[in-house]
Amino acid sequence: MSLSTHKAQRARREPRLGVEVAAYFLQRMRTRWGGCNHQAKHIRLNTELVKKPKDLLEYVVVHEMAHLIVPTHGERFIAILDHHYRSWREARAELNELPLTAEAWPD
Repeated sequence: MSLSTHKAQRARREPRLGVEVAAYFLQRMRTRWGGCNHQAKHIRLNTELVKKPKDLLEYVVVHEMAHLIVPTHGERFIAILDHHYRSWREARAELNELPLTAEAWPD
């Protein structure tokens, strides 16, 4: 996904969810696709997401934005995802089938 596309999605999603992300960071992660610090309003994204279909990146961004509202995965969090990303369960299932880290080539 290009930077301009990401900025456009961000500009569209943030007001709809009623959040403002202070900063995005790309980070190599071994166990997660993303993370956030809800107090600082920072979202971290796994660098491997650039190799995945763009709808899966969008799911992770919306998931982390939802954490800026609700830090846990409770009923309110699920209701936010249901409202703002209706196919989130399918996206999560697809993402969970994919490798989290780059596969190492044998020497």
